[in-house]
Amino acid sequence: MRQLWGVMLTQRMQVQLIADRLAGLPVQADVRFLTQPWLNCWIAITSATSGLEQDALYKAIAGLPDQKEILQTILATRPGYVPSIPSLKDIASDLPPIEWVWKGWIPRGMISVLGASQGSGKSFVAMDLAFRIVHNIGFPDSSPIVHPGANVIYVDAEAVPQILKERTDQYRMDQSRLFLMLADQGEMIDLGLPKYQDRLTEMAATLKPELIIIDSLSSVHSRGQNNVEDLRSLVGYMIRLAGWANCGLVLVHHIRKPPSGGGRMMNVDLGMEDLSGSGYITQQARVVMGLHVVQTGPEFDPNGPRELKVLKNNLGAYPKPLGFVFEQIHPDGAKLKWDRNAPQVYHEPTQLDECKEWLEDLLRSNPDGMKANEVVKIGSEQGFNRNLIFRARSELDVNIQNTLGRKSKGNAWQWVDVLEDDSAG
Repeated sequence: MRQLWGVMLTQRMQVQLIADRLAGLPVQADVRFLTQPWLNCWIAITSATSGLEQDALYKAIAGLPDQKEILQTILATRPGYVPSIPSLKDIASDLPPIEWVWKGWIPRGMISVLGASQGSGKSFVAMDLAFRIVHNIGFPDSSPIVHPGANVIYVDAEAVPQILKERTDQYRMDQSRLFLMLADQGEMIDLGLPKYQDRLTEMAATLKPELIIIDSLSSVHSRGQNNVEDLRSLVGYMIRLAGWANCGLVLVHHIRKPPSGGGRMMNVDLGMEDLSGSGYITQQARVVMGLHVVQTGPEFDPNGPRELKVLKNNLGAYPKPLGFVFEQIHPDGAKLKWDRNAPQVYHEPTQLDECKEWLEDLLRSNPDGMKANEVVKIGSEQGFNRNLIFRARSELDVNIQNTLGRKSKGNAWQWVDVLEDDSAG
Protein backbone atom coordinates (compact mmCIF):
# COMPACT_ATOMS: atom_id res chain seq x y z
CA MET A 1 0.00 0.00 0.00
CA ARG A 2 1.36 3.44 -1.00
CA GLN A 3 1.64 5.74 1.99
CA LEU A 4 2.55 9.43 1.90
CA TRP A 5 2.79 10.64 5.48
CA GLY A 6 4.20 13.94 6.67
CA VAL A 7 5.49 15.17 3.31
CA MET A 8 4.75 18.15 1.09
CA LEU A 9 2.44 17.22 -1.76
CA THR A 10 2.49 19.02 -5.07
CA GLN A 11 -0.74 19.46 -6.99
CA ARG A 12 0.25 16.66 -9.37
CA MET A 13 0.90 14.33 -6.42
CA GLN A 14 -2.50 15.15 -4.87
CA VAL A 15 -4.32 14.53 -8.15
CA GLN A 16 -2.41 11.24 -8.54
CA LEU A 17 -3.60 10.09 -5.12
CA ILE A 18 -7.22 10.77 -6.06
CA ALA A 19 -6.88 9.05 -9.45
CA ASP A 20 -5.26 6.01 -7.81
CA ARG A 21 -8.01 5.77 -5.19
CA LEU A 22 -10.76 6.06 -7.81
CA ALA A 23 -9.13 3.18 -9.69
CA GLY A 24 -9.21 1.02 -6.56
CA LEU A 25 -5.48 1.07 -5.94
CA PRO A 26 -4.43 0.85 -2.28
CA VAL A 27 -3.20 4.28 -1.20
CA GLN A 28 -3.26 6.44 1.94
CA ALA A 29 -2.50 10.09 2.51
CA ASP A 30 -2.28 12.47 5.45
CA VAL A 31 -5.10 15.01 4.94
CA ARG A 32 -2.98 17.68 6.68
CA PHE A 33 -0.93 17.95 3.50
CA LEU A 34 -3.80 18.15 1.02
CA THR A 35 -4.99 21.50 -0.29
CA GLN A 36 -8.27 22.67 -1.78
CA PRO A 37 -10.07 21.59 -3.89
CA TRP A 38 -8.24 18.26 -3.76
CA LEU A 39 -8.85 17.88 -0.01
CA ASN A 40 -12.63 17.91 -0.51
CA CYS A 41 -12.30 15.44 -3.38
CA TRP A 42 -10.21 13.09 -1.25
CA ILE A 43 -12.58 13.23 1.73
CA ALA A 44 -15.59 12.62 -0.53
CA ILE A 45 -14.23 9.49 -2.24
CA THR A 46 -12.69 7.98 0.90
CA SER A 47 -16.00 8.46 2.78
CA ALA A 48 -18.15 7.11 -0.06
CA THR A 49 -19.79 3.69 -0.17
CA SER A 50 -17.72 1.24 -2.16
CA GLY A 51 -18.52 1.54 -5.83
CA LEU A 52 -20.01 5.03 -5.48
CA GLU A 53 -16.71 6.97 -5.24
CA GLN A 54 -17.14 8.69 -8.60
CA ASP A 55 -20.64 9.88 -7.72
CA ALA A 56 -19.28 11.26 -4.46
CA LEU A 57 -16.55 13.09 -6.41
CA TYR A 58 -19.14 14.73 -8.71
CA LYS A 59 -21.12 15.94 -5.71
CA ALA A 60 -17.98 17.29 -3.96
CA ILE A 61 -17.07 19.57 -6.87
CA ALA A 62 -20.61 20.46 -7.95
CA GLY A 63 -21.10 24.20 -8.03
CA LEU A 64 -17.38 25.08 -8.15
CA PRO A 65 -16.61 27.56 -10.95
CA ASP A 66 -13.82 25.32 -12.28
CA GLN A 67 -15.51 21.97 -11.65
CA LYS A 68 -15.09 20.88 -15.27
CA GLU A 69 -11.36 21.57 -15.22
CA ILE A 70 -10.95 19.76 -11.85
CA LEU A 71 -12.79 16.68 -13.14
CA GLN A 72 -10.83 16.61 -16.41
CA THR A 73 -7.53 16.90 -14.50
CA ILE A 74 -8.39 13.90 -12.32
CA LEU A 75 -9.79 11.70 -15.09
CA ALA A 76 -6.84 12.48 -17.40
CA THR A 77 -4.34 11.22 -14.80
CA ARG A 78 -3.17 7.67 -15.40
CA PRO A 79 -3.67 5.53 -12.25
CA GLY A 80 -0.48 4.05 -10.82
CA TYR A 81 1.76 6.48 -12.73
CA VAL A 82 5.20 7.08 -11.20
CA PRO A 83 7.38 9.73 -12.88
CA SER A 84 10.67 8.55 -14.34
CA ILE A 85 13.57 10.30 -12.65
CA PRO A 86 16.90 9.50 -14.33
CA SER A 87 20.05 9.22 -12.25
CA LEU A 88 23.39 10.73 -13.22
CA LYS A 89 24.42 7.28 -14.43
CA ASP A 90 21.43 7.23 -16.79
CA ILE A 91 22.40 10.52 -18.48
CA ALA A 92 26.20 10.42 -18.10
CA SER A 93 26.88 8.97 -21.54
CA ASP A 94 24.98 11.82 -23.21
CA LEU A 95 26.87 14.60 -21.38
CA PRO A 96 29.73 16.20 -23.34
CA PRO A 97 33.14 16.52 -21.64
CA ILE A 98 34.27 19.90 -20.33
CA GLU A 99 36.32 21.58 -23.05
CA TRP A 100 38.27 24.82 -23.16
CA VAL A 101 38.87 27.60 -25.65
CA TRP A 102 41.74 28.70 -23.37
CA LYS A 103 42.63 26.13 -20.73
CA GLY A 104 41.84 27.37 -17.23
CA TRP A 105 40.53 30.73 -18.47
CA ILE A 106 37.73 30.43 -21.06
CA PRO A 107 35.56 27.27 -21.03
CA ARG A 108 33.69 26.19 -24.13
CA GLY A 109 29.90 26.35 -23.97
CA MET A 110 29.82 28.43 -20.78
CA ILE A 111 30.08 32.07 -19.68
CA SER A 112 33.35 33.69 -18.59
CA VAL A 113 33.34 37.18 -17.04
CA LEU A 114 36.21 39.65 -17.47
CA GLY A 115 35.94 42.36 -14.80
CA ALA A 116 37.94 45.55 -14.39
CA SER A 117 37.57 49.29 -13.96
CA GLN A 118 37.23 51.67 -16.86
CA GLY A 119 40.55 52.33 -18.57
CA SER A 120 42.22 49.16 -17.34
CA GLY A 121 42.35 47.55 -20.78
CA LYS A 122 39.43 45.06 -20.74
CA SER A 123 38.54 45.63 -24.38
CA PHE A 124 42.23 45.54 -25.33
CA VAL A 125 42.59 42.13 -23.69
CA ALA A 126 39.45 40.82 -25.42
CA MET A 127 40.71 41.99 -28.81
CA ASP A 128 44.18 40.55 -28.13
CA LEU A 129 42.62 37.13 -27.44
CA ALA A 130 40.63 37.39 -30.67
CA PHE A 131 43.85 38.17 -32.57
CA ARG A 132 45.57 35.12 -31.09
CA ILE A 133 42.73 32.82 -32.16
CA VAL A 134 42.53 34.22 -35.69
CA HIS A 135 46.31 34.12 -36.26
CA ASN A 136 47.13 30.98 -34.22
CA ILE A 137 49.61 32.89 -32.03
CA GLY A 138 48.96 30.84 -28.89
CA PHE A 139 47.49 32.24 -25.69
CA PRO A 140 49.56 34.41 -23.30
CA ASP A 141 50.58 31.41 -21.16
CA SER A 142 51.66 29.52 -24.31
CA SER A 143 48.54 27.32 -24.36
CA PRO A 144 47.77 26.29 -27.95
CA ILE A 145 44.85 27.58 -29.99
CA VAL A 146 42.36 24.71 -30.36
CA HIS A 147 40.75 25.97 -33.58
CA PRO A 148 43.26 28.31 -35.28
CA GLY A 149 41.85 30.75 -37.78
CA ALA A 150 38.31 30.45 -36.42
CA ASN A 151 35.84 33.33 -36.51
CA VAL A 152 35.29 35.66 -33.56
CA ILE A 153 32.10 37.68 -32.92
CA TYR A 154 32.49 41.01 -31.12
CA VAL A 155 29.26 42.50 -29.75
CA ASP A 156 30.23 46.17 -29.69
CA ALA A 157 27.52 47.42 -27.37
CA GLU A 158 29.52 50.58 -26.68
CA ALA A 159 29.08 51.48 -30.37
CA VAL A 160 32.60 52.67 -31.19
CA PRO A 161 33.68 50.33 -34.02
CA GLN A 162 36.41 52.73 -35.16
CA ILE A 163 38.37 51.92 -32.00
CA LEU A 164 38.34 48.23 -32.86
CA LYS A 165 39.39 49.03 -36.44
CA GLU A 166 42.33 51.10 -35.22
CA ARG A 167 43.48 48.40 -32.80
CA THR A 168 43.19 45.63 -35.36
CA ASP A 169 45.14 47.81 -37.81
CA GLN A 170 47.90 48.14 -35.21
CA TYR A 171 47.93 44.38 -34.71
CA ARG A 172 47.76 43.78 -38.49
CA MET A 173 44.90 41.46 -37.78
CA ASP A 174 42.94 39.61 -40.45
CA GLN A 175 39.77 41.67 -40.09
CA SER A 176 37.81 39.24 -42.27
CA ARG A 177 37.66 36.85 -39.27
CA LEU A 178 36.36 39.43 -36.78
CA PHE A 179 32.61 40.08 -37.07
CA LEU A 180 31.03 43.03 -35.29
CA MET A 181 27.46 43.05 -34.11
CA LEU A 182 26.22 46.62 -34.15
CA ALA A 183 22.96 48.29 -33.21
CA ASP A 184 20.38 49.55 -35.66
CA GLN A 185 20.66 53.19 -36.68
CA GLY A 186 19.77 55.46 -33.77
CA GLU A 187 19.65 52.60 -31.24
CA MET A 188 21.88 50.93 -28.69
CA ILE A 189 22.20 47.15 -28.57
CA ASP A 190 19.87 45.63 -26.00
CA LEU A 191 20.29 41.87 -25.70
CA GLY A 192 17.21 41.86 -23.52
CA LEU A 193 15.18 42.39 -26.70
CA PRO A 194 14.23 39.40 -28.90
CA LYS A 195 15.36 41.09 -32.13
CA TYR A 196 18.95 41.49 -30.91
CA GLN A 197 19.01 38.01 -29.38
CA ASP A 198 17.81 36.61 -32.72
CA ARG A 199 20.46 38.58 -34.61
CA LEU A 200 23.29 37.29 -32.42
CA THR A 201 21.92 33.73 -32.56
CA GLU A 202 21.82 33.83 -36.36
CA MET A 203 25.37 35.21 -36.51
CA ALA A 204 26.56 32.35 -34.29
CA ALA A 205 24.71 29.78 -36.44
CA THR A 206 26.26 31.11 -39.63
CA LEU A 207 29.79 31.95 -38.47
CA LYS A 208 30.38 29.08 -36.01
CA PRO A 209 32.66 31.26 -33.85
CA GLU A 210 35.33 30.05 -31.48
CA LEU A 211 34.70 33.05 -29.24
CA ILE A 212 31.90 35.58 -28.65
CA ILE A 213 32.91 38.78 -26.85
CA ILE A 214 30.13 40.92 -25.33
CA ASP A 215 31.45 44.37 -24.47
CA SER A 216 30.02 45.22 -22.02
CA LEU A 217 27.18 44.11 -19.71
CA SER A 218 26.29 47.64 -18.62
CA SER A 219 25.95 48.70 -22.28
CA VAL A 220 24.15 45.62 -23.56
CA HIS A 221 21.21 45.66 -21.16
CA SER A 222 18.73 48.52 -20.72
CA ARG A 223 17.43 47.20 -17.40
CA GLY A 224 19.31 47.29 -14.10
CA GLN A 225 22.13 45.04 -12.93
CA ASN A 226 21.22 44.84 -9.26
CA ASN A 227 18.00 42.85 -9.46
CA VAL A 228 18.15 39.12 -10.19
CA GLU A 229 14.81 39.28 -12.02
CA ASP A 230 16.18 41.95 -14.36
CA LEU A 231 19.17 39.76 -15.22
CA ARG A 232 17.75 36.23 -15.24
CA SER A 233 16.42 36.34 -18.81
CA LEU A 234 19.54 37.96 -20.29
CA VAL A 235 22.06 35.75 -18.49
CA GLY A 236 19.94 32.70 -19.30
CA TYR A 237 20.05 33.63 -22.99
CA MET A 238 23.85 33.95 -22.94
CA ILE A 239 24.21 30.58 -21.21
CA ARG A 240 21.99 28.93 -23.81
CA LEU A 241 23.82 30.67 -26.65
CA ALA A 242 27.29 29.60 -25.49
CA GLY A 243 26.12 26.02 -24.99
CA TRP A 244 24.26 25.82 -28.30
CA ALA A 245 27.10 27.42 -30.30
CA ASN A 246 29.67 25.36 -28.34
CA CYS A 247 32.04 28.31 -28.12
CA GLY A 248 33.60 30.54 -25.49
CA LEU A 249 31.63 33.59 -24.37
CA VAL A 250 33.46 36.40 -22.57
CA LEU A 251 31.25 38.98 -20.90
CA VAL A 252 33.15 42.21 -20.22
CA HIS A 253 32.03 43.72 -16.92
CA HIS A 254 32.81 46.75 -14.76
CA ILE A 255 33.61 47.04 -11.07
CA ARG A 256 31.75 49.14 -8.53
CA LYS A 257 33.23 52.29 -7.05
CA PRO A 258 35.16 51.69 -3.82
CA PRO A 259 33.23 52.57 -0.61
CA SER A 260 35.66 55.37 0.19
CA GLY A 261 34.80 56.98 -3.12
CA GLY A 262 37.08 59.08 -5.24
CA GLY A 263 40.03 56.72 -4.96
CA ARG A 264 41.77 55.14 -7.89
CA MET A 265 39.82 52.21 -9.29
CA MET A 266 42.35 51.02 -11.88
CA ASN A 267 44.74 49.63 -9.28
CA VAL A 268 42.11 47.93 -7.08
CA ASP A 269 43.31 44.35 -6.54
CA LEU A 270 39.96 42.80 -7.45
CA GLY A 271 37.90 40.33 -5.52
CA MET A 272 34.54 38.89 -6.51
CA GLU A 273 32.78 41.43 -4.31
CA ASP A 274 34.21 44.32 -6.36
CA LEU A 275 32.26 43.48 -9.52
CA SER A 276 29.24 45.72 -9.97
CA GLY A 277 25.63 44.57 -9.98
CA SER A 278 24.01 41.46 -8.59
CA GLY A 279 26.06 38.46 -7.53
CA TYR A 280 23.82 36.46 -9.86
CA ILE A 281 26.10 37.48 -12.74
CA THR A 282 29.20 35.85 -11.28
CA GLN A 283 27.20 32.95 -9.87
CA GLN A 284 26.20 31.92 -13.38
CA ALA A 285 29.70 32.36 -14.85
CA ARG A 286 31.94 29.31 -14.59
CA VAL A 287 35.11 31.44 -14.72
CA VAL A 288 35.55 35.02 -13.54
CA MET A 289 38.69 36.95 -14.45
CA GLY A 290 39.94 40.17 -12.89
CA LEU A 291 42.22 42.79 -14.45
CA HIS A 292 43.93 45.67 -12.68
CA VAL A 293 46.90 48.01 -12.87
CA VAL A 294 49.76 47.04 -10.53
CA GLN A 295 51.64 49.85 -8.84
CA THR A 296 55.27 48.78 -9.18
CA GLY A 297 56.91 52.04 -8.08
CA PRO A 298 56.52 54.82 -5.51
CA GLU A 299 54.06 56.68 -7.79
CA PHE A 300 50.96 55.22 -9.45
CA ASP A 301 51.28 55.00 -13.24
CA PRO A 302 48.06 54.48 -15.24
CA ASN A 303 50.24 53.12 -18.04
CA GLY A 304 51.93 50.68 -15.69
CA PRO A 305 51.89 46.88 -15.96
CA ARG A 306 48.64 44.95 -15.53
CA GLU A 307 47.80 41.68 -13.82
CA LEU A 308 45.19 39.29 -15.23
CA LYS A 309 44.09 36.58 -12.83
CA VAL A 310 41.24 34.15 -12.27
CA LEU A 311 38.97 35.11 -9.37
CA LYS A 312 36.65 32.11 -9.71
CA ASN A 313 36.98 28.76 -11.43
CA ASN A 314 34.29 26.10 -10.96
CA LEU A 315 35.96 23.72 -13.38
CA GLY A 316 39.44 23.03 -12.03
CA ALA A 317 42.60 24.51 -10.58
CA TYR A 318 43.24 28.25 -10.73
CA PRO A 319 45.89 29.12 -13.35
CA LYS A 320 48.88 31.26 -12.45
CA PRO A 321 48.22 35.03 -12.84
CA LEU A 322 49.70 36.70 -15.92
CA GLY A 323 51.05 40.17 -16.55
CA PHE A 324 51.29 42.50 -19.52
CA VAL A 325 52.40 45.98 -20.48
CA PHE A 326 51.39 48.23 -23.35
CA GLU A 327 54.14 48.10 -25.98
CA GLN A 328 54.28 51.19 -28.14
CA ILE A 329 53.94 50.77 -31.90
CA HIS A 330 55.60 53.31 -34.20
CA PRO A 331 54.43 55.96 -34.97
CA ASP A 332 51.55 55.65 -32.50
CA GLY A 333 49.34 52.99 -31.00
CA ALA A 334 50.06 50.04 -28.73
CA LYS A 335 49.80 46.28 -28.43
CA LEU A 336 49.96 44.01 -25.43
CA LYS A 337 53.26 42.41 -24.44
CA TRP A 338 52.54 39.50 -22.10
CA ASP A 339 54.65 38.09 -19.29
CA ARG A 340 54.01 34.69 -17.73
CA ASN A 341 55.01 36.25 -14.38
CA ALA A 342 52.57 38.79 -12.99
CA PRO A 343 54.08 42.14 -11.88
CA GLN A 344 54.88 42.55 -8.20
CA VAL A 345 53.25 45.24 -6.10
CA TYR A 346 55.55 48.00 -4.88
CA HIS A 347 56.25 48.13 -1.14
CA GLU A 348 58.02 50.95 0.66
CA PRO A 349 61.64 49.81 1.18
CA THR A 350 62.62 48.94 4.76
CA GLN A 351 65.92 49.93 6.34
CA LEU A 352 67.12 46.38 5.69
CA ASP A 353 66.25 46.75 1.99
CA GLU A 354 68.18 50.01 1.86
CA CYS A 355 71.13 48.41 3.64
CA LYS A 356 71.19 45.48 1.17
CA GLU A 357 71.12 47.88 -1.78
CA TRP A 358 73.94 49.96 -0.24
CA LEU A 359 76.03 46.87 0.51
CA GLU A 360 75.67 45.57 -3.05
CA ASP A 361 76.74 48.94 -4.51
CA LEU A 362 79.70 49.13 -2.13
CA LEU A 363 81.03 45.66 -2.95
CA ARG A 364 80.45 46.06 -6.67
CA SER A 365 82.57 49.21 -6.62
CA ASN A 366 85.34 47.29 -4.81
CA PRO A 367 85.64 44.10 -6.92
CA ASP A 368 88.69 42.85 -5.00
CA GLY A 369 86.65 42.67 -1.83
CA MET A 370 86.52 44.54 1.47
CA LYS A 371 87.18 43.42 5.01
CA ALA A 372 84.14 43.22 7.26
CA ASN A 373 85.44 45.88 9.67
CA GLU A 374 85.90 48.30 6.77
CA VAL A 375 82.36 47.64 5.60
CA VAL A 376 80.98 48.19 9.12
CA LYS A 377 82.94 51.44 9.51
CA ILE A 378 81.67 52.87 6.22
CA GLY A 379 78.15 51.60 6.96
CA SER A 380 78.01 53.33 10.34
CA GLU A 381 78.71 56.61 8.55
CA GLN A 382 75.63 55.88 6.38
CA GLY A 383 73.45 55.15 9.40
CA PHE A 384 73.63 51.32 9.30
CA ASN A 385 74.71 49.56 12.49
CA ARG A 386 76.80 46.37 12.64
CA ASN A 387 73.85 44.02 13.26
CA LEU A 388 71.90 45.41 10.30
CA ILE A 389 74.92 45.09 7.98
CA PHE A 390 75.46 41.45 8.97
CA ARG A 391 71.74 40.73 8.44
CA ALA A 392 71.98 42.25 4.98
CA ARG A 393 75.08 40.17 4.27
CA SER A 394 73.21 37.03 5.38
CA GLU A 395 70.24 37.73 3.10
CA LEU A 396 72.55 38.39 0.13
CA ASP A 397 74.16 35.04 0.95
CA VAL A 398 75.06 33.52 -2.46
CA ASN A 399 76.09 36.89 -3.91
CA ILE A 400 78.73 37.58 -1.25
CA GLN A 401 81.65 35.18 -0.81
CA ASN A 402 84.55 35.07 1.65
CA THR A 403 87.88 35.44 -0.12
CA LEU A 404 89.93 33.47 2.49
CA GLY A 405 87.36 31.79 4.71
CA ARG A 406 85.11 33.40 7.28
CA LYS A 407 87.56 33.20 10.22
CA SER A 408 90.76 34.08 8.35
CA LYS A 409 92.52 37.33 9.31
CA GLY A 410 92.79 38.64 5.78
CA ASN A 411 89.29 37.54 4.79
CA ALA A 412 87.23 39.97 2.74
CA TRP A 413 83.68 40.12 1.43
CA GLN A 414 83.55 39.95 -2.34
CA TRP A 415 80.51 40.41 -4.59
CA VAL A 416 79.77 37.60 -7.05
CA ASP A 417 77.01 37.65 -9.65
CA VAL A 418 75.16 34.34 -9.45
CA LEU A 419 72.66 33.46 -12.16
CA GLU A 420 69.48 31.88 -10.83
CA ASP A 421 68.47 28.55 -12.27
CA ASP A 422 65.97 29.33 -15.01
CA SER A 423 65.43 25.81 -16.33
CA ALA A 424 61.63 26.13 -15.91
CA GLY A 425 61.63 28.99 -18.39
